[in-house]
Amino acid sequence: MNKEKTWIMRLCNLDLFAACAALVLLISVTFFGVIMRYCFGNPFVWQEEVQLALSVWVVFLGGRYAFVCGNHAAIDVIVEMFPEKIQKAISILIAIISVIVLAYVGYQGIRYIMQMVRYNRVTNILKIPYSLIYLPLPIGCASMAVQLCINTWRGLKEKGGNL
Repeated sequence: MNKEKTWIMRLCNLDLFAACAALVLLISVTFFGVIMRYCFGNPFVWQEEVQLALSVWVVFLGGRYAFVCGNHAAIDVIVEMFPEKIQKAISILIAIISVIVLAYVGYQGIRYIMQMVRYNRVTNILKIPYSLIYLPLPIGCASMAVQLCINTWRGLKEKGGNL
């Protein structure tokens, strides 16, 4: 694989790397928070704010990877009962509905972030802008929608191309 393709793959997986880093930080903050609370009687007062932010980052930036691995929720038993042409049509319909839902959630995420910016909302203790906390929401929705389209296209090609 040449260097250009390597850089493209790294760029495509940037959301996964960020989600993994956020997960490691989330586990670390939680672990050390438990130690500080129960062993030393001195809990981190900022722990809940950081956990909220990191949880949002893990869920929305890691969501695309569930589509990459095929680990998203799906009920294929009913679809498999139909002939192949109908299966393809159902796959396309499901993809369209899913992309519409992801686009709607992403759009509402952008509106929410803009509202947080407009009113300068920050967390109580660390003063982290809520716009930064929820930034992965539209990014994650967009990347999941793109990955869903890629998966649907590949699935249709494997089943024989056209409807």
